[in-house]
Amino acid sequence: MNDEEMEEMNDDGLVEVERHGRVLVLRMVDAARRNVLSQGLLSCLAREFAAAERDEDTHLVVLAGLPEVFSLGLSREGLLALTGGASVGSTESAVSAPVRCALPVVAAMRGHAISGGLLLGTYADVPVLSDRSCYGANFMRYGISPTAGATYVLGARLGEFLANEMLLTARNYQGAELRGRGVPVQVAPHDEVEDRAMAIAEEIAAAPRRSLILLKRQRTARFRAAVREACLHEVTTFETLMALPETRRRIEAGYPTWTVES
Repeated sequence: MNDEEMEEMNDDGLVEVERHGRVLVLRMVDAARRNVLSQGLLSCLAREFAAAERDEDTHLVVLAGLPEVFSLGLSREGLLALTGGASVGSTESAVSAPVRCALPVVAAMRGHAISGGLLLGTYADVPVLSDRSCYGANFMRYGISPTAGATYVLGARLGEFLANEMLLTARNYQGAELRGRGVPVQVAPHDEVEDRAMAIAEEIAAAPRRSLILLKRQRTARFRAAVREACLHEVTTFETLMALPETRRRIEAGYPTWTVES
């Protein structure tokens, strides 16, 4: 591949792929459904991350969303399926794709990121947040216990006390507030998030590809082991709560349904 910027839409139309030299940008563009983590979007992301790993010209992946929405988490249909006994395993695997990718991943989290969407972004090696967008983990709003490693990842990325508060209150936090609370991730002015993420990405991508792969493997080994342990502890509580009629009632009554606008 040459170094000229190129853009293509994959077959499902949910993820755009842009090349900037050694940097590959995966942009979630399901605008009609606010980038909820539908099975289609998760499958597209898994496929594109795998393709990036195979491409010797790619040294780093930037994961981005829409200007106002990074991702709003699992779809209503997906949650309701889990109340009926569907396995959470495939969702956990898909949401953690950024850390499982062999290449470094920078998340340009310009838009809102809620629950699974926040996890998706914070599984990246370097997340960049917006000062005006909202970030939260609203599992408890619906009586759902955190899953997909959330009980470990949010504390590791944002700080233990803030993660506890975020999970217990289920409220959203504007990026500017998170910056004021001292989160150890970058929070940039909204319109500068993608430029900041690309600058970081290009700096990282200057290193040899093999060196980046080995460093990421070393740097994420303990993190991934801790995530696996957290998931083992989470699943029993999650399945217990998802089987309760009250949980289904809360989801049906209050969880948004994003539909394609005609």
